[in-house]
Amino acid sequence: MNNKSFEELKNEGSSVLRLLPHRLGNSISKQLPLQFIIFLMGQLVSKLGDALYTFAIPWISYELTHSVIVMGSMYAVSVLPVVLFGPIIGVYVDRWDRRRLMMFADVTRGILVALVPLMQMLGILQLWQLYVVSFILAGLSLLFDVSVVASIPNIIGNKNLTKANASYQLINQAGDLIGPLFAGIMITTLGGYRTLWFDAVSFAGTLWAIWRIKTLKKPVEKTRLREIFHGMNEGLHFLTHDKLNLSFSLQAMIGNFGYSAAYGVLMFYLLSTLHLSATQVSYNYSFIGLGGLLGSIIVVPLERYFRRGVLIPILLIVGTCGFLYALITPLWLGPGIAFGIVTICNVAWNTIVTSVRQETVPSNMLGRVLSFSRVFTRLAMPLGMMVGSLVSNSISPVAVFAIAAVSKGVEVSIALLSPIRKL
Repeated sequence: MNNKSFEELKNEGSSVLRLLPHRLGNSISKQLPLQFIIFLMGQLVSKLGDALYTFAIPWISYELTHSVIVMGSMYAVSVLPVVLFGPIIGVYVDRWDRRRLMMFADVTRGILVALVPLMQMLGILQLWQLYVVSFILAGLSLLFDVSVVASIPNIIGNKNLTKANASYQLINQAGDLIGPLFAGIMITTLGGYRTLWFDAVSFAGTLWAIWRIKTLKKPVEKTRLREIFHGMNEGLHFLTHDKLNLSFSLQAMIGNFGYSAAYGVLMFYLLSTLHLSATQVSYNYSFIGLGGLLGSIIVVPLERYFRRGVLIPILLIVGTCGFLYALITPLWLGPGIAFGIVTICNVAWNTIVTSVRQETVPSNMLGRVLSFSRVFTRLAMPLGMMVGSLVSNSISPVAVFAIAAVSKGVEVSIALLSPIRKL
């Protein structure tokens, strides 16, 4: 590695961090309610902690086993709760107090994250415990995320949905950008386990912001077993008979397969093939966050100049080019740049699709439709992760980028042949 170029990169990273608060302030629309902006600020604190966890857990699993299969399966296990419990979670999001559900998920996630370094301090941490924590955290994160997306129209009304969703994505991606930079420094100086303490504390930021929101409070409805199954059936029926929303779900399913195949072994590729340091790895991951940040910023202006039916396939074509670049680049920062390009397109796509669903799905059905959609889209992720791990182990880690590029190409075809093109 060229030391001079690395120093220049460090200086560029510092400049980004100095300018970020100003950019965030300018990018979040003044038309959004104050309580929603406060929630976004609390979410930023929490996302910084989440980025630490996302970075630290693969690192810890690599330290424990040095196995790409374990790293891929760890990522896969975190997806299973979405498939197993997504429909039930959707029913509760539609029938229960969404504010209380978010607070419950936030507190419980903080406790679970803290258990990992605590068990390591006590000398009782084992690999299976990481699997259990990842499994439960994924279910709670689904509960929180679906509650947030379903609540946004209630907080801001039906206007400015794209701006609100873009602002929410902007905050999330800002955390993904800054978090890995901090994680690389913290893991180098404190170790992976101690880094997780900061994530556990960070959930207090979102908890405070949710506590200030008053518009979501509503009576809790009785939800008996028969009503749960009836509600699940309603959500599934709506999604499967709405060709537009079903096309989005199918598109995301294919895309998630390819993305997961590549992302699931990214840490292994950076460590075992490129032999990067913790700081270098953190810069690669930060490009992913930077891409998401840019995607959330550009989506609103792009909607002014392009129809959604035109914009969506364009974004997917650019994402395909991103994975092709990862396939051929010799640069140590190449994987990060490639994933950054892909993430620009993914975040912009997700913002548009979320807005369309909030506009087309009734509020009292939104939780169930979103949950079932995530079940379908996440079903492909464990398969993608395991396929990526096997291909990386038997052929080459670089080969997974070809799988991801082909998947993006299929997404483009769906956008051109489905009702999406009419948007």
